[in-house]
Amino acid sequence: MSYRDENGNDDGNSNYDMERSNAIELFRLLFSSRRLETFINLSKEPVLVGEMVVVSVDRGEDIGTVIAKYNPRDPVASINGHLQRKATPDDIQKDQQNRSFEEKVLKFCKERISTRSMEIRLTSCEMQLDRRKIRVYFTADQRKDFRGLVRDLASKFHARIEMRQIGVRDDARQKDGMGLCGRRLCCASYLSHFRSITLKAAREQDLAPNPSKVSGICGRLMCCLNYESEFYRKASKLYPQLGSRIMLGKKEGEVTAVDIFMETVTLQMEDEEEKILNIEKYHRKKKPLNKPRVRGENNPQ
Repeated sequence: MSYRDENGNDDGNSNYDMERSNAIELFRLLFSSRRLETFINLSKEPVLVGEMVVVSVDRGEDIGTVIAKYNPRDPVASINGHLQRKATPDDIQKDQQNRSFEEKVLKFCKERISTRSMEIRLTSCEMQLDRRKIRVYFTADQRKDFRGLVRDLASKFHARIEMRQIGVRDDARQKDGMGLCGRRLCCASYLSHFRSITLKAAREQDLAPNPSKVSGICGRLMCCLNYESEFYRKASKLYPQLGSRIMLGKKEGEVTAVDIFMETVTLQMEDEEEKILNIEKYHRKKKPLNKPRVRGENNPQ
């Protein structure tokens, strides 16, 4: 593995292996835009989860919150820089001032987008701690040529400008909000990556494929549809289908309801009696339904 910068480019650092052997830890850093990157700690003092630290990044310094730590020998996709120091009160104050400055950047950016008649929807802005670099996140239906907009921003704020087009799910993650469940969005609170979601997950859970019921604020299928998919897949193999018929003792019955949470099966017997059995008892007592004998079957000519 080689040392890579935030854009995934190899910086040619031949001492990286030696640095890794001397490191006390790797740590995952969360930035203000909910961007996640991994850094190496070559100091003698470990960082703490939840602590704000300053790190070296491409052409400068940035600040973020430690959310996880790893062994230096753990495999990681890329390492984006070194720990510089634990954030001082001055660093934290400067970071807070940057949040206010980012609002000015977004306001100016919106004005230039309107002037240039560009079909771009701004999501957020993220400024490096030293203000040498500004990232602007946006969504658009198609790829856009924003070179003119970059020149406008660079001449106004005298910083390196990076425009990042993101998807609608990343847009929701950065804007944050509340889901249909009344809780904070999963993507903004703890999900580190998105998994593919299809309508099959909704069908497996007997959910109506109504877009307003199974879609999040991003307009895509809700991430939480994946959480219980495996449970419902296993349940579909264990529980009978509605309308299926079995023999229970000497009586025939039809499955009229199943409750996978209470672990029960409801049967309507041929004598109109209703029986509710737990799933274990159902499998223990059920017998296959005798097939009606076809006339002439096994009748030699």
